[in-house]
Amino acid sequence: MKRGFLNGLPLIPTVILIMLTLIIILPVGMSLFEPLNILVRIILVFVIFTTVRNYLGPGVISIIISGILIYYLVIKWWWVGAMGWWGITLLGMGIFGVIVWGSSKIIPQRY
Repeated sequence: MKRGFLNGLPLIPTVILIMLTLIIILPVGMSLFEPLNILVRIILVFVIFTTVRNYLGPGVISIIISGILIYYLVIKWWWVGAMGWWGITLLGMGIFGVIVWGSSKIIPQRY
């Protein structure tokens, strides 16, 4: 009896593929739409600065480390920073848990 369109595929690789597809959507959207690119870069700057400041406290060293991270993760390797932030955001919202639960209901598990 067929239960879904993913019948016959193993569960773990399918879930990983769905998660990676969701994470890759943001950099593709950033390269296609300039307002999204600017918005995500601004969000990344604030997230990096506040995270470093919360860990190290206010001071010169936190500004230097924030500047280095902002240069590499927002300006130079923007796709890495965007995918990392988007993945952590989806993980924090519990989206990946829903994907795992839904996939286990669609794909029959073999033991």
